[in-house]
Amino acid sequence: MTRIFVKFYGFSDAERHALATVFRLSESHEVAYSAWMPQATGETAEPDILLIDGDSWEAVLELAKPEHDTLKLIWVGEAPPLHAWRVFAAPVRWSAVLEALDAEFAPLTSQALSADLALSDEHDLDVVLDEADDNTQPAGLEGDAEITPPRRVLLVDASRDDRLYLRAKLAAAGLHEVDEAATGAQALVLLNTDAYHLVTVDLGLTDMDPWQLIKAVDSTRPAIAHLFVTGTAPGWQTGLRARFSGAEVYLRKPLHPGQLKDLLQKI
Repeated sequence: MTRIFVKFYGFSDAERHALATVFRLSESHEVAYSAWMPQATGETAEPDILLIDGDSWEAVLELAKPEHDTLKLIWVGEAPPLHAWRVFAAPVRWSAVLEALDAEFAPLTSQALSADLALSDEHDLDVVLDEADDNTQPAGLEGDAEITPPRRVLLVDASRDDRLYLRAKLAAAGLHEVDEAATGAQALVLLNTDAYHLVTVDLGLTDMDPWQLIKAVDSTRPAIAHLFVTGTAPGWQTGLRARFSGAEVYLRKPLHPGQLKDLLQKI
């Protein structure tokens, strides 16, 4: 295993928690990423990457230290220095940072992690925001606790066979109100017409960028309770991107019937 050490400054507690989770997940990969901590017992390795939060003046001051001159610099925010190796807009999308690191350090022959990232998985992303900063839940109306949420499902997949398979699994789980869309355009029309409890989006859509559709699903109001992403991509970066895009789980095709059954039973 190749280990790359990342020295970072700045960032909020939630961003640092997400970064730590990315580091932890990379331990199953051929190239693992770790936070560089000189105070750790027996730590002798030098950092390979310097990660700076451009919105933190303390972090920018750290950048000026001479020992950082030879490190590859990843800058998050506006007004990056000219020698920055990679620049990302804030708020940072850690999956994009990971893709940049893998492109530089991962060998071309490395095998992608095949495990799916699911809420029930102990290696799942567990990014937790402070309750004071969590404004993602819509405010409830007085007495709405007695209202039963709709259990309607939207399947978005270009493959008719895959839609039929999912419909059968949904029926077995007691979910019978199902709409289907073979294109992203059809899905957008349905999303603006009905309220859904669960939406599944396949990354094989060709009429539009499926990630744009996933973003639209995540921003739908009232909020959709559950979002699954499916696809054939084996890369674990895809799972990370799905999670950071609002999905609960990335399911790699062919779908595992046992995993799918467990997930559906929880909704």
